[in-house]
Amino acid sequence: MNKVIALSVLLLCVSFAFAEDITLSLEKLYKQQDTITTTQEIIKQDIEKINPVQALEVVKNLPGIIVQKTGNTGRTDPVIRGFGDNCRRIIVLIDGKPEFMSLFGCGVSHSMLAAGNIAKIEITKGPDSVLYGSGALGGVINIITQTPIKPFEGILDISFGSFNTQNGKIYLGGLQKNIIYEVSVNKITSDGHLPNSQYNATDLYEKIGYIFRDGSSLVFEAKQFQGLKHEHETRTKDGGKVYLNNYWEDYHRNSYQINLDKLYSRQTLSVRAYQNDGDHQFSNSWHSKDSLIGVMANYDWEIRDDDLLKIGVDYKQQEGKLLSQSSYGKMNIGTWKLYEYAFYVLDKHNFTNNFVALAGVRYNNNEVSGEQFVPRAGLEYQFIENVRIKGLYSRGFRSPYLNELYLVPPRNENLKNETVDSYEIGIDFKKDDFIFNTTLFVMKGDNLIQKAPNKIAPSQMLLQNVGDYEFKGAELYLSYIFSKFMDLQAGYTYFDACKHTQGRPQDKLDLNINFKTSRWNLALNSMYIGNYYSQDNKQGRLNDFAVLSAKLIFKVNDSVKLFVNGENLTNQEYEMFLDRDVDNYPITKMPAIAVYFGTQIKF
Repeated sequence: MNKVIALSVLLLCVSFAFAEDITLSLEKLYKQQDTITTTQEIIKQDIEKINPVQALEVVKNLPGIIVQKTGNTGRTDPVIRGFGDNCRRIIVLIDGKPEFMSLFGCGVSHSMLAAGNIAKIEITKGPDSVLYGSGALGGVINIITQTPIKPFEGILDISFGSFNTQNGKIYLGGLQKNIIYEVSVNKITSDGHLPNSQYNATDLYEKIGYIFRDGSSLVFEAKQFQGLKHEHETRTKDGGKVYLNNYWEDYHRNSYQINLDKLYSRQTLSVRAYQNDGDHQFSNSWHSKDSLIGVMANYDWEIRDDDLLKIGVDYKQQEGKLLSQSSYGKMNIGTWKLYEYAFYVLDKHNFTNNFVALAGVRYNNNEVSGEQFVPRAGLEYQFIENVRIKGLYSRGFRSPYLNELYLVPPRNENLKNETVDSYEIGIDFKKDDFIFNTTLFVMKGDNLIQKAPNKIAPSQMLLQNVGDYEFKGAELYLSYIFSKFMDLQAGYTYFDACKHTQGRPQDKLDLNINFKTSRWNLALNSMYIGNYYSQDNKQGRLNDFAVLSAKLIFKVNDSVKLFVNGENLTNQEYEMFLDRDVDNYPITKMPAIAVYFGTQIKF
């Protein structure tokens, strides 16, 4: 925390050094932002239609994404284009700040509760390591919090229902002259859908900041999470059992962040200084601590009306401590650290109104795994009205985490970076209230970190850079607004994982329909999963399944809404695979039909 305070003082000095009285519109600059990547955005109104518990649950009905859940509460781990690994091969951000546990590199997904303060969620599909560095193999999810616009505003959201689940959210915020402030709290308890699957968590978020006359801002954010999660007995892909004897995990996580966004006539400067830390204790005697300290700076310069240059630097220091090992044993007790730094540049040039090119590169230097260059290049062309075609090449990489280098029994301090090369082509059609796009992609990876026999002692297993893979797929998405009373979104994903079929379904179909009147809103969403396996080479096939959910909202007045939310309304029996090697890849029976009632009050 002391380092974050020091960085905050530095940023405050920088803000005054650059302070100018400039009245500025960034409309043209925002239009120049990168559109060649495959991205989707979920806004606050869409989030409210599905009543999520965890923030990452919101992306479950998007093409190219499957969300691995442990039940109505608990872990909620997205997999983007075949990459997930407990959020170790995708990047999750909150307001641009990376969220992961340094010791294992994983995202603690159940700590990201939907606390009522989410403005939107931005999703990038495919590698984006040029901008986001290590881990962005499959994509990026950026959770953007709300900024208050009124002198005082608030939301109270309360619900209860199946499995004795109770969820309360409150958001308070305001803009008083040049000062913004915000506090949100989320408290959830549940008995869970299976024996010994109860959950009890509290999430607290605070924000305070200052808005300068030119629209620039200096904002401090903090987040505290405490969650006690029980794990029910679960079968594994090889028929074993995990989480026996009333197993539980107690997570404490904190984060602090200060953001400087300085605006000029044709430039923006964004600086982020942050710290994450965690304290995790499990019933099997496991006790670990971790911390992540970092600074990011990004400079966007609209050189001309047709050219946007993005330059950035990034520094991270990771630390992990194992204070006591679990009853499984064989892990090293100690403290480990590593740092990395990076520089990147990305340029987008509009040759004409119809022809756009993008090129960029990142240099990354990790204390252990060494140097890494990652390029990116793309073209976009509008060949007829309302139709654009785009092509993109990008490379992603993942540096080995502390547990792979020093902690787990097959550890190896000589591991190098995993890499993936991605090639994609897409077509976008937009006209009036109709949107359709399709994307074809091929991703080829190398140096995948896997367990393999030690060359010196073949009877021993050692983590090594020996794996490779090729993923191919197609994603289709359409959206149509029939009228002010009805709209529809649909998506289909075909994914060919070749031999790496474990946890990667071949077929996924999503359908969302929204009906609304002046007082009523009915949101239906369904998902079909087919050709789904718990092992590679299409072994251990899990049952295909289709689930239907709905949320009915009644607007009492401009301030009060009542709602009822139903999950798995067809009472489908199905299982979800969890991409967690540490738990021998558990397979979880998912909840039957569940119903929740609630109210939302805005003021």
